[in-house]
Amino acid sequence: MTVKRLLIGGSLLFCALLVWGFLTFFERYTEERDRGWGPEARRNRFLAAEQYLAAVGLEPRRAENLSVVNGLSADATLFIASSSLVYNPQRVAELLDWVQSGGHAIVVARTEGFDVEEQRSEARDWLLEALNVSIMQGHEEYDFAQPLQQLLGEDAELGPQQSPGEALREYNRRIGKDDSTQKEAQAEIAREKPRNPEVEPQDLVSLTSDSGVEFQLHFNASHLLYHPGLDDNTVADAPVFWARVWRDDEAVPFMQFERGSGVITLLTDSEIWHSQRIGHFDHAYFLQLLAGNGEFVFLTRPRFESLSYLARKYAAEGFFAGALALLGWLLLRARRFGPLQPAPEAKRRSLLEHISACGHYYWQQDHCEQLLRGQRAELLRRLSATDADPGSRHKLAERLSAATGLSEHDIIASLWGIPAASEESFTEHMRTLQRIEAVL
Repeated sequence: MTVKRLLIGGSLLFCALLVWGFLTFFERYTEERDRGWGPEARRNRFLAAEQYLAAVGLEPRRAENLSVVNGLSADATLFIASSSLVYNPQRVAELLDWVQSGGHAIVVARTEGFDVEEQRSEARDWLLEALNVSIMQGHEEYDFAQPLQQLLGEDAELGPQQSPGEALREYNRRIGKDDSTQKEAQAEIAREKPRNPEVEPQDLVSLTSDSGVEFQLHFNASHLLYHPGLDDNTVADAPVFWARVWRDDEAVPFMQFERGSGVITLLTDSEIWHSQRIGHFDHAYFLQLLAGNGEFVFLTRPRFESLSYLARKYAAEGFFAGALALLGWLLLRARRFGPLQPAPEAKRRSLLEHISACGHYYWQQDHCEQLLRGQRAELLRRLSATDADPGSRHKLAERLSAATGLSEHDIIASLWGIPAASEESFTEHMRTLQRIEAVL
């Protein structure tokens, strides 16, 4: 009993020491690691813009068809990701009518299919034609692609003279360090890494808001917009505001038109509001200035999910539905009432069996006498002996006996005798009548 108490006391003391050591030396800390973009950010390029607008008090939402303009209020803002979504004159008229009532439309001009040599687009753009705007070749195309940053997070950024392979090896080297060294490296990277990319000052567009705040924008000027009103103030329906990237540019990256009580903002670069670029310079502030006081609708191209994504998304529902279908099939196959019936024969019976079955059926239904009488009447008609007397019958029986080899008694019994009362006599009479018919 004493040994047992000592063991229990020692165990309790050991547990108490473990708890005291854990509470004394355990230190809780949190660490935030950037794992790159999530699935929603990869599917929606304007996710950061939506979250920013929601943070400043607006009501962003998404749409996939221009028919949404029929239900928008006059103080709403409609962002159209491509002017190709305004695909016919009727849609152009609906959009312009809504703008004239006070709406604000932000439209990105379609640049896909633009022929650099001929300075024209392969497809017709109804909205640009209505605004008398054309697409022109701009400066050398900028490179905004940062695939490693989207895949591995904010730490994976290419250096000035660094290839993607070198950047990936540098990223793996950093995450392989111990915790203290990794924290110091992350702090150093955060201090050295600027918010904006390195851009020549002449490539920036500097604007001033109505409140006197100066802000800068960085457009992709590979394609620019041109309107005759940029060079001639007397042109009707000219843009009321625009900005050039370089002073000697003939075209501009964006321009604004007034139509009635509303405004149309036309630009060629929508990537300034993509998730990877909205944080650069003052792009987010520019989007806030363009937004009205009502809801903000993003009209983008319809996106259809891949089959593999839908299979992963609805795997649980598909498995549950398949299990229910399998259970229903098993219940259906297992249901049975009464004794099990033998399987029917797969073979079809022969012609002789079929004739025999038909004969038995007619015999049971008393149809054989009718068949025999019909056969007799047909033969007597052909022999012209329907109303023959006994003498004529005897002479006819002699002739038929000589021709068929049958006895006169059998011939007279078959033609004028009593109908058969049994199966054997019926068969004999029918065979005799058939032999007589054969010699006629």
